[in-house]
Order: sequence, then structure tokens, then C-alpha cells
Amino acid sequence: MISIQGDRICLRTFTREEYHEFYKSYIADPIMDPDSYSYDKEKVDKNYDIITEKESWYPRVGIFLSDATPIGELSFKRVSFEKSQCELGIVLANDEYKGMGYGTEAIKIAIDYVFNTLKLKYIYADTMGSNTKMQRIFNRLGFEFLNREKNCYDMHDRREDKLNYMLKNPNGLK
Repeated sequence: MISIQGDRICLRTFTREEYHEFYKSYIADPIMDPDSYSYDKEKVDKNYDIITEKESWYPRVGIFLSDATPIGELSFKRVSFEKSQCELGIVLANDEYKGMGYGTEAIKIAIDYVFNTLKLKYIYADTMGSNTKMQRIFNRLGFEFLNREKNCYDMHDRREDKLNYMLKNPNGLK
């Protein structure tokens, strides 16, 4: 169970009810996800069961406001203590929470958790070529740009590049 308090948000493991609450408010960003989304209780239940089974190597946490409103989901993907690395992924519920610094704060909290609690050496992350907001966040937080995979994502009406990033633990853990 993960619970990390930030200045304006908290990252913590979802309960099933909170997971449903998040997905009831989720609106797919058409730039990032070409498929429309509509809430389906059975699918959300099934997804919650899957993420619970993967928790040891793919933990996901909710991003919560101080009033306990779930506004996002952050994933610590493919945690590998052998390779001393993991990947980060983030999604915010809808435009109401974008551009307010919540995503940046969530990534900062996640970086601290990965480097100082999990004691991993590397964090990998990626974003689409058109997601300039995420690129700016990665650059601001010190991620190193690794490479661009051309036309990696099929967005139905266009192809998108995948931009890969890496952040090395400044404490030089082995």
C-alpha cells in the first residue's frame, strides 16, 4: 500500500470505490487517446482486479486532492530491483485538472519515492511527440531525452512519435 503526501496532492493506492470514482470522471483527451471513453462498471471492476494482481511490479496509485477527490492515476511500471529501474506513467481525469501543476507535483513525488524509498537508480518515461506539456515537465525535472521512435502510435487519423526519456538517481545508488 502506497501513501505519499505532497503539498497539494496525495499519491496513494486506490480503493475499488475510488477507482470507480476516478473513471466516472475520466474524459479521454482526443489528442492523447483517439478512442472515446464511456464508463462501464464491469470493465472498471475487471481492470481494478488486474492492477491489484500486478501490484508488486506495476503499482498504480491515485492522485488525490486534499478533499480526497481522485484526479489522476500514476503508474510505477515494470519495477525491477534487479535492473534498479522502473517506468512512470501518468493520466489526469480531465481538462479541469490539467495545467494547474498537479501532474508536475505527482511526477516530483514519484521521483522522490522511486529514488529514496525504492532506492532504484533509473526512471524511464515516454510521451507522444505532440505532448509538449509532458516534454516540458520531463525537461524541467531533469530527464534526459534518449530517442524518438517515429510513427510509433496509431491515432486512427494520424501517426505519433514516441519520445523516450530517462532520469538517473543523483545519489548514484547501485
